[in-house]
Amino acid sequence: MFIARPSRRQVLTIGALSGVGFAVGGFLWLPDAAENQAVLSAGELGIVAALGEVLFPEGNAIGFSWKEVDLAQEVDRLLAEVLDPKVVAPFRYLLRFVQYGCVAQTGKTFSACSAEKRAELLANWGRPGSTYRNAGITSLKSVLGMAYFNHPQVLKAIGWRSMCTSPEDRG
Repeated sequence: MFIARPSRRQVLTIGALSGVGFAVGGFLWLPDAAENQAVLSAGELGIVAALGEVLFPEGNAIGFSWKEVDLAQEVDRLLAEVLDPKVVAPFRYLLRFVQYGCVAQTGKTFSACSAEKRAELLANWGRPGSTYRNAGITSLKSVLGMAYFNHPQVLKAIGWRSMCTSPEDRG
């Protein structure tokens, strides 16, 4: 029985489709949680840190940086204990899109860019235009904001009270 050899075009097509398949599969695969974390992988913790450095930098007006409130740990806790489990995987994919979404524009991943470039990218992505892009950036900022602004030191610094009366009025 004679088996025809594949043409060069067929080999290239199969190779290209395999490469795309592996890339998409690798992008969609979510890694296991990092050591001592409930949800986020080590890479995702790094992306949260890169976002936190821009959103809550050292020397900000509140007085506490992303590092001082252990932002990445608190985001992991929120994802594991507070937020609806249905939003955990989409949030993780959103982190991945942020990380790799700027490679074509900058030649680097988000966390490899300078803090100034990351701030510029976030500002550009937050501008009116794509509803999905704006929703994604707003979602990221919301979760990171919850993690940051729920920290006891930050709450104290901004003067937030959870009661309607002052401590003096409660006797």
